[in-house]
Amino acid sequence: MAKKPRDAVFTTALWDGNSKIADFEKHLERLAKHAERLRITLPESFDQLIGQAIIDMDEKYDDNRLLNITFDCVKGVFLTKSRDLPKLRNCNLDSMTIPMKKWLGQVTGTKHGDWQFYLGAKDIAEQNGVDIALLIDEFCIIDGDRAAIVVIDEDGVAYFSDSIQSVQGITLEVLKIGFAEMGIPLSKAKLNERLVARSSEVLALGTGIGCCKILTIDGEEVGQDNSTISSMLQAYLAQHYSNTDNWTDLCEYSK
Repeated sequence: MAKKPRDAVFTTALWDGNSKIADFEKHLERLAKHAERLRITLPESFDQLIGQAIIDMDEKYDDNRLLNITFDCVKGVFLTKSRDLPKLRNCNLDSMTIPMKKWLGQVTGTKHGDWQFYLGAKDIAEQNGVDIALLIDEFCIIDGDRAAIVVIDEDGVAYFSDSIQSVQGITLEVLKIGFAEMGIPLSKAKLNERLVARSSEVLALGTGIGCCKILTIDGEEVGQDNSTISSMLQAYLAQHYSNTDNWTDLCEYSK
């Protein structure tokens, strides 16, 4: 049986396989904001508890991995679990639309304890021969099953969902500076069919998948072949993750 949504809050970070997490402060900030929306009280000095939990992990690796960091408020502990980075990363994707599941209150749009819908949406997409599910409500894209969706329109403006049901993405936060440096305005909007139809690119941004360009939605081609914004953002992300200043050594938090 799935957990209740208010049983847990989590984030998924890029981990070096040992003691370092990329964009750790951004993950801490999101955990705190989502916990507040879920009415979950995080422990005092929860950053140190997370750091200690990761330092104490038995498993260590030589390469970057994804690390799920969950506060289980039923048990009152932080849990960590790692997995390989996906093979589909910084690449082209095909997608399909799936109706968005909505929870009541402030739950939808947080990283909460009842995450099976998102996992199931990914599985349905793969069963239908595509790579990612786009979650739809009232004819607008709200989210991806594991990524924030950004639509670059024909005028060169980047739009992300204005819905409170959309999960705040760490990769999108990282790339806000990248968009600015490239001279691309970034704004909130309803990601409706009209906006997508006249787009130059539709992007999926996530810690796991990086920056991916969506080529088709429900079998229909989207975007323009000559648009290269996705490749420029991929280069920006590569530079971001190669900068040691963007990685936090959790040994400092576990003291």
